[in-house]
Amino acid sequence: MIPFYANAESRGYLADPEEVAKSRIWLAQKYGYHLIDFSSSSESTQKLMSMRKDPRQIFHGLEPGWLVSIPDKAVLKPKSDLLDAYHKS
Repeated sequence: MIPFYANAESRGYLADPEEVAKSRIWLAQKYGYHLIDFSSSSESTQKLMSMRKDPRQIFHGLEPGWLVSIPDKAVLKPKSDLLDAYHKS
């Protein structure tokens, strides 16, 4: 399973970002479409498209170590400073 997430061709979140960019260009050339250049877009679009998830995060925007209960629609955060420091290291 780790090779899938570390593979640039599957755009895995553990893959090298430069390799992912090369893979995106190769795929666009293969199927004949043009990649969108976000440098000419608005500032908010550029900010949105430049956001990246840390490999330790399960969901984007949630810190590592937080538990998510989907049925309860709740995010459980550690109360211990020791646990918090552990997950941030």
